[in-house]
Amino acid sequence: MIPTTLVGSFPLDYNRENIKRALIDQYEVGITFPVLPQLRDFVYMYVEPLVNKGVLSHEHLGYEVRGDILSVEPEPPEDIVYAVDIAEDIGIKYRLAFTGPFTIASRLTPKGGKLGDIKSSLLAHEDLFGELFDYLVEMARQVSKVSHPHVVCVDEPVLSVIVGAKSIMFGLEPKKVTQALDRVLGQFKSPHRGVHVCSRLPPLLKNILLPLRNANFLDHEHSDIPENRKYYSREELNRAGKALGYGIISSRNTRVEEEQDVIALAKEALNTYGAQLAFLKPDCGFGGMRGFLKGKEYEEIVLRKLKVLVNVAKGLGEQE
Repeated sequence: MIPTTLVGSFPLDYNRENIKRALIDQYEVGITFPVLPQLRDFVYMYVEPLVNKGVLSHEHLGYEVRGDILSVEPEPPEDIVYAVDIAEDIGIKYRLAFTGPFTIASRLTPKGGKLGDIKSSLLAHEDLFGELFDYLVEMARQVSKVSHPHVVCVDEPVLSVIVGAKSIMFGLEPKKVTQALDRVLGQFKSPHRGVHVCSRLPPLLKNILLPLRNANFLDHEHSDIPENRKYYSREELNRAGKALGYGIISSRNTRVEEEQDVIALAKEALNTYGAQLAFLKPDCGFGGMRGFLKGKEYEEIVLRKLKVLVNVAKGLGEQE
């Protein structure tokens, strides 16, 4: 059976009871590698110490830098620490989602900059980006000390925005982006380490992700974005020592899929990539569904989608 996993977020309020609930529900449904649930903004989780010390001001559209980033000691997010304790007490082999430096930088703006405008973000300021990057590498090191994930995924959705067909915004070089991601991934010693990039994949992204030394899987959207389904060839993944986290369940569409439709997509993935399939999963996190059913999204949509995912993976395994 091809292992199953999730990306991160859930449409649940942030509290310890819901963290435990979302983690144990994944385990009981039969997800192979349940993700430590993200019930808060995935950027705020990792910059909270900077906000608490007044180095960042948390505004509606993002964060303004008001002090020395490197003056603050990174502390692992409390929700991760709590979820790790539950997972390791039960014996769950879990996935940890770590928000990447480029995505976090895209939400931070120097003092006086235009909040919410990526062109004014730290991505356009090499010195400040360097400080943030060093902070996040140390954050990754601290998180790795308090956790033992079987799967680690660095989430970098902004790469599908700033990477194009032939160049990257802000004059970034593919090799430098690869090296940065490798440093973050290198803080973890998990059997499976990868990078998640959602949305339609730009051509130049291959030049960043395939050369990664500290990643052995790449994680994308395939259910909602058919163009991504043959983005890589099986041969180039094999040459690069990479496998795919393949999305077969929509994380945008609130309709619960019919199993036969998901089976067809899973078989297409298996025919295309064979042994280069690492995981079957939803495309992205489910946090965007919050409010659709007035608080019932988790029970009525998410859990039902997870059951379809597990049933399809089991059925596929029986046919192999």
